[in-house]
Amino acid sequence: MSDQPLLADRFLRACAEHGDRLAVQDDRRSLTYHGLAEQVRKTARVLEETLTADRRRVAIHAHNSVDHVVAYYALLLAGRLPFLADAQFGPTELRHIADDCGIDAFLTDRPADFPLPARLRTVPGNRLALGLLDPGPAAGGRPASHPATATCRFTSGTTGRPKCLEFSHTAVLSAARSWTEGTGLTADDRVLCLAAFSNGLAFNTSLLPVLLAGAQLHLYSGLPTSAGIRRAVTRSGATRLVAFPLVYRLLAEAPQADPAGFATVTRAFSAASALGSEVKKAFEQRYGVPIADYYGIAETGPCTYERDPAHPTGQGSALPGADLRLRARPSGDPEILVRTASMATRYLNAPGLLEQRVDADGFYATGDTGRLGGGRLRITGRIAGPLNIAGRKIDPTEIEAVARRVPGVRDAVCFADRDARGEAVVHLVVATSRPSSRQEFLGICRSRLAAYKVPGRISFLRAIPRSSAGKVRLTELARLVAPAPAPAQPPAHDKDALR
Repeated sequence: MSDQPLLADRFLRACAEHGDRLAVQDDRRSLTYHGLAEQVRKTARVLEETLTADRRRVAIHAHNSVDHVVAYYALLLAGRLPFLADAQFGPTELRHIADDCGIDAFLTDRPADFPLPARLRTVPGNRLALGLLDPGPAAGGRPASHPATATCRFTSGTTGRPKCLEFSHTAVLSAARSWTEGTGLTADDRVLCLAAFSNGLAFNTSLLPVLLAGAQLHLYSGLPTSAGIRRAVTRSGATRLVAFPLVYRLLAEAPQADPAGFATVTRAFSAASALGSEVKKAFEQRYGVPIADYYGIAETGPCTYERDPAHPTGQGSALPGADLRLRARPSGDPEILVRTASMATRYLNAPGLLEQRVDADGFYATGDTGRLGGGRLRITGRIAGPLNIAGRKIDPTEIEAVARRVPGVRDAVCFADRDARGEAVVHLVVATSRPSSRQEFLGICRSRLAAYKVPGRISFLRAIPRSSAGKVRLTELARLVAPAPAPAQPPAHDKDALR
């Protein structure tokens, strides 16, 4: 550990600077900055002693916790390459990333039911267990990482296999600086984070920026409930709340609001999917806390932030180090292009794919449509690509492939839709030659897909409408599977109508 990588060095310098201040806390333990640095050093030594030199790529498959934070920085300090995997990845996704990215080991908080063949070892002082994959690293059979890569995260691929984004030390630090400077994060802040570190919302706003600023990072554990979130806010005295739109809906619809418990919160941050205006308005009225939409792309890091509560709609203006422009598509839709100092270098397991979406000026084609006015961005839609459901990008082809393997299925398609409550869900439409039930397909999907990919709606048709080129006619499809309107009730005095 004599030659400390840049991120590890900056982390340790921050710990030394902020000393005995509280650094990170969850519902089981807390550590000061000095204590965090000590635990990271101890864990790094264990990892160095346990992992041979050829086992360098380690994925963290765990929920947010103090131990997760320790494990991440310990991997950096030990000279390993951390991969932040979604805690909800199931066996299929884990097998894919292990094969496609040459993962050598996993750190998991569920050693008893880790789904891949691995030799599991305890890590002293840490709840995460180290799983050494068997067999070990394939000789020459994995893609080489970029020499500058410090951290890898995942986003959905076009074939149902997660794509692995490589981020350099400089890019990760740039994202942290951009967020700290652009949002005014200081050592006096107490950040309650409910978003997973594997997602850009938490990674770019919490995992590193909070610690570099000397602030407090509070982590939420367990299922998000309105009562549990309110208790966590009160316990932490949070000044900032970082969460996906679902959390704000839960709080906006809670039977008991308890606005006094949110008296310390100065700003709430939302990202990953659009936050409904009604939910935003209801939350702000009940708790007196403004919600700021944050726009970021997995490939580019943080892009915009709304600094002015007087602007209740849109995604705000560019953060430091971010530039935005619009490009007219052949369809006439204005596509948003973004250039940041925190962009990913490339996809580890999809060579050339990211580079194809970056123009000669270094702007990334986001696939989002929108407007720019007065320096502020407003997202208006999506051109194409993965479904964005509750902050998670889901590849529809993966779900369709599962459905097509069911005997009797002739065709399948899925798209983003709304359930009866207006929440975004995956809607799977199946054309089958035999009688089928929703429960049958739910069971199949649950056995083969991560929980968040299981369709919230399933419909059956004789045939899925497609164009002569084979493309799904989504407008017609949506009409065919739309819920039938409730029959109108005749007036009570119309006796003939009641017969």
